[in-house]
Amino acid sequence: MPESGIFLDYHGHVDLPVIDLLLKKLKKTKEFANLNKITGKRAYAVFVECLENIYMHSALSSSNDRKFLPHVSISNENGMVLITAGNPVSKDAKDKIGSKLDQINQSDGASLKTIYENKIGSDLKQDAKGAGLGLIFMAIKSGNKIIYSFKPLTNDYLYFEIQISINKYIMRKLIIDQTAFSPKVILDPDNKIYQISGESRPPDVREFYDQILSWLDDFSLYSIKSDEMENPVMFNFNFEYFNSSSGKLILDICKTLAGLRSKGFNINVKWHYERDDSDMMEVGKEMSKIVKFPFEYIETDAKEDN
Repeated sequence: MPESGIFLDYHGHVDLPVIDLLLKKLKKTKEFANLNKITGKRAYAVFVECLENIYMHSALSSSNDRKFLPHVSISNENGMVLITAGNPVSKDAKDKIGSKLDQINQSDGASLKTIYENKIGSDLKQDAKGAGLGLIFMAIKSGNKIIYSFKPLTNDYLYFEIQISINKYIMRKLIIDQTAFSPKVILDPDNKIYQISGESRPPDVREFYDQILSWLDDFSLYSIKSDEMENPVMFNFNFEYFNSSSGKLILDICKTLAGLRSKGFNINVKWHYERDDSDMMEVGKEMSKIVKFPFEYIETDAKEDN
């Protein structure tokens, strides 16, 4: 049966003390506490942006008529977290807001990140309130289109409302195919496969290994919140060769794994090396010593050259 239920629902004026109060109330709700950590962080970030946008941009702030008052809510709806926010705006602002949202909704995730990076400096200089940036930020965090509407209030004002849905986070796989200069990567929690194997000398070493380090950060947050810390994880390194630049990033991965193990994760490392390749075995032992994490060493048959 789909989950449903309201975490928090508020009609009223929004100022800085109210924002602080609402955020404290949200954190105390059992519905929010039951979200896995990544979903919770995304929902919290979007909720903060909604409140701050209302505080900075809402018109008719002195009215006490309920139909003119800002509104925010956050709830579980059919497997997603739904955040709704509304506030009065002038009719003159409609085209500008709608144009921004249409551009955002027509952009994919990569494009949104590029737009955000390009605008973050220029927009903040031109507009300290940064409304456009907030909408882009919410779309990036959500990963879904922003639904919006304008409803008439008076001859000069409209009630602007947005709905932002956030998918419940499921731990993604990371699969990278092997090439002549980069290793095969399989990080697959569903099938309990965690391995990096092959030759490592990618053109952009940092970019290649940052994918893995980012995945491990997500894995840590997801596992802590979903009570999967005790599930066994066997991480296999099976390198034929790696250059010195790769070695530094591989050591960073080992440090991350050691850090997770120290937090209570059931993580072990198998370091594979070809028979008679004592250098690769010694590199593994040196890394194990540096990160203070005992590895298991697995001798394999040498691969035949084609």
